[in-house]
Amino acid sequence: MPSVIQGYEYDIFISYRHNDNRSGWVTEFVNALQEELASTIKEPLTIYFDKNPHDGLLETHNVDKSLEGKLKCLIFIPIISQTYCDPKSFAWQYEFVAFNKLAKEDQFGRDIKLSNGNVASRILPIKIHDLDEEDKALLESELGGVLRAIEFIYKEAGVNRPLKSTDSKTDNQNKTDYRNQVNKVANAIKEIITALKNPVAQSTRTTSIEQPTTKPSQNRKPILISIALLLLIALGYFFYQQRSTNNQQPIQLDKSIAVLPFVDLSEQKDQGWFGDGLTEEILNSLAHVKGLNVISRTSSFAFKNKNLRIQVIADSLGVNYVVEGSVRKSDNGLRITAQLIRSKDGFHIWSNTYDRNAKDIFALQQEIASRIAESLDISLDPKAVEQMHSAGTTNPEAYIKFLQGNEIFLEGHIKRTEMLLYLKQANISFEEAIRLDPDFINPYLFRSDYYFHYLLKPEKAIYSDTLTEKQAYSFLQKGIESAIDKSKTEIEKDYYRLFSIMHSADWSSLRSNAERVLNSPEAAQLFTYQPFNLAALLTSVGYGKQITKISRAIIKNDPLNNSASRQILEAMMVEGDYAKALQSYDSLNAFDQEPRLRYMKLFCLYQLNKIDEVSNLLAQTDSTKVSSYHSMQAMVLAKEGKLKEARQFMDLDNRVDYTLNGFEAAYGREATNREAARLDKKLVTHHILLFSFLYSQKNLPFDLSATPNFARKLKQAGVDIKENQ
Repeated sequence: MPSVIQGYEYDIFISYRHNDNRSGWVTEFVNALQEELASTIKEPLTIYFDKNPHDGLLETHNVDKSLEGKLKCLIFIPIISQTYCDPKSFAWQYEFVAFNKLAKEDQFGRDIKLSNGNVASRILPIKIHDLDEEDKALLESELGGVLRAIEFIYKEAGVNRPLKSTDSKTDNQNKTDYRNQVNKVANAIKEIITALKNPVAQSTRTTSIEQPTTKPSQNRKPILISIALLLLIALGYFFYQQRSTNNQQPIQLDKSIAVLPFVDLSEQKDQGWFGDGLTEEILNSLAHVKGLNVISRTSSFAFKNKNLRIQVIADSLGVNYVVEGSVRKSDNGLRITAQLIRSKDGFHIWSNTYDRNAKDIFALQQEIASRIAESLDISLDPKAVEQMHSAGTTNPEAYIKFLQGNEIFLEGHIKRTEMLLYLKQANISFEEAIRLDPDFINPYLFRSDYYFHYLLKPEKAIYSDTLTEKQAYSFLQKGIESAIDKSKTEIEKDYYRLFSIMHSADWSSLRSNAERVLNSPEAAQLFTYQPFNLAALLTSVGYGKQITKISRAIIKNDPLNNSASRQILEAMMVEGDYAKALQSYDSLNAFDQEPRLRYMKLFCLYQLNKIDEVSNLLAQTDSTKVSSYHSMQAMVLAKEGKLKEARQFMDLDNRVDYTLNGFEAAYGREATNREAARLDKKLVTHHILLFSFLYSQKNLPFDLSATPNFARKLKQAGVDIKENQ
């Protein structure tokens, strides 16, 4: 039986987590509601109630078609429990969030005006538990206003459970009666259905539940035209101002797209590596399609595990289309869903579900990329199809091992205090990938990162590895040499040679090699991933303008690339122009809480003697988790004459990070020279010496005479070190 209003499949959609129906509570509520509606509304209403043992819209469903059908309803009733507010669940993602988006764009809008003049939402929440604050905040963020629900909660001391039909009103601290609450739901449904069938005003389509609607008027068209003209003028002025002051503001291009990380919906949450790898390969495949502007990996992955609306993400990245999907283990392998969404209205242009094995990743990414291109009416030439396979290996087992290692590798760079333990574990997978495909370049480079950080390790730290520094250095260089040897083009070989030179004792060939790479057409592509702080080194030795140009080119397709943003600021800081760097900081589309960027802002403020601002920002920052902030804390305390407190923040073994400025402020020049001399004896260029030189080259916290190895290499690279002593 169809809906009471033509064009809708159901009158009411019941959304719930099936754990909440193990006792039969939801089934009993639906039966009671049907009985109450029969005596409240003359016309029979249709209710969609999924009774199967899985959450809502299943991974077996074609999500797009399901949204067109099941969610094409007048009223959406979510059963809000302690488990419902889970962004990873189908009930939340594909029912609650999906309906909220669809309702705002249909003929009525999500929020409608009732006959009594009040505004009501077509989302009618039923609450069966008191909620945690974070769940309540998640709900209200999605709804865009205060949560208003009809409560079915039984409360006693220490009790928080759904209200049952057999519960006594007098025993319940909430004093609510089950039958009366069901009647309230039925009456609310009646009000909404009546308003939809006999609209008294234009429905609202905003995200705010309580925003008032406007009354219809016969003279509305001229008013709307005037408003539209004013909006166009205002928007024109806004975008003129934005482009005048910030040439990095994302501008939406016609056929522009972002591929969001595929969500791991597996029960054990152990398929994230596959989802990330599939996302990256689809992204790389689409990058070869002419006529399509593709946002790069760094910006797309900045939204991983963030519960944001597609429109918000699309606006942040300046794209008109978004690809999203999920991965879930099934009996026979993996079930992958993918969908292409038009960001302006949330319309699902295309979606599909695939049952595949992990070894099918290459064929799958090409198939999804091809379908997306076809959906956007972009023709694929044979060369583009051939280039789509860009993982660097044709061996799916090798690629799977690399992806598994990469997941651990990235986790290690987040948990920096345990980094070496994570990187060593990741290397097991990288070595297996190399065994399976000796010509696969990425595992060699990623494996080398462990040895780089091992060489930088604090002397007193305890790690399970017993490599000598010479052994670790040999493994580091062998990994880079393998990348050089496996490179397919000369410019790639030159690029990887820069890493080898960087970690060598002789920088005499650095300039000639760097200039070939920096002036090549492939420079932006090569520098999108540049480990070991290569760009910082090149900026330090005089290539700041070239690095800035490359970084701006990267940001065009990767607006949230923090590395590129840092590199632009570093080019200003190496010149001592802290005011310009600070001014540019706010114009870059980078996340303000990213530790290194945040530290750069603090450092610029300090150099401009804005100590109060530094103190205020540090007070808002959890400095216990980021060692570089200890250095800044020490600088501020020393400025205030609190040397004892400053020294507490400067531990020689594990709290010196980015620069030696904090150490000098706490302990003085002589002690800092001794520390710099200790670092200078390491086999690789220690990043603290490098960043001290980069951030405060014109006012170094140590004497270059204390670091003869570092000074010699700078001179070999063409730096006039006399003025920096």
